Amino acid sequence: MTEPDQATTAVPRTYLWWAVAATALCFAPLGILTLFFAVRTLSRLNHDDLEGAARWSRLARRWLIITVVIGVMVNLVLLVVLGLLGAFST
Repeated sequence: MTEPDQATTAVPRTYLWWAVAATALCFAPLGILTLFFAVRTLSRLNHDDLEGAARWSRLARRWLIITVVIGVMVNLVLLVVLGLLGAFST
């Protein structure tokens, strides 16, 4: 069995800009964790460690999805609560 060379292996995505956007717009506590994983991915890529970068990239993607889902849910709950309290009535 031959191992794939680095020329044929796809470079993993860092999800760094998505992590920044999710941190700013969705849910900051989990967004910071997502940023950490994205930066670790970038660090592994800079050290030519594609296997390590792929592992950190998967974690960054997973936490990015979790951050967005929880952020949307928290924002919807806040809107419903504020609506029930009459914050949007004229």
